Amino acid sequence: MPVYSLLLALDNPTVNLFVLDIEGFELAVLRTIPWDKVDIEVFSIETDLAGRFQKDSSRQAIINLVTSHGYTRFDHRNDINTLTGVNQNDLFVRNDIVEKYDVVQYDEK
Repeated sequence: MPVYSLLLALDNPTVNLFVLDIEGFELAVLRTIPWDKVDIEVFSIETDLAGRFQKDSSRQAIINLVTSHGYTRFDHRNDINTLTGVNQNDLFVRNDIVEKYDVVQYDEK
C-alpha cells in the first residue's frame, strides 16, 4: 500500500518525523510519494543498504530524489554501522523547517 494512501486514510496530517527503514527498498517507496500533496517535515531514511537489492537504487539516488523535493540532508550523530563502517541513515529536513528553526549540521569536533 502506498504511503500516500496511508496518509490519506489519516486525513493527510502533518508528519513531523517519518522514519523509513525497510532494508534496502527505501527508494521504491520514496518514488511513490506525491511530494506536493504531503506535509512531511523530517525524514530519517536508512541508506546504507541502498543498492543491495535494487540495482537502480543507491544512497546518492535517495539523496538526489529527496533533496530535489525541497529537503536538506544532514548527518545523524553516532550512526555508523559497525559492520559496514558507513552511516546507516540520512536525515532530511524540509527547507522551510531548516529556515524556521535555523537547523544546522552538528559538528562533533
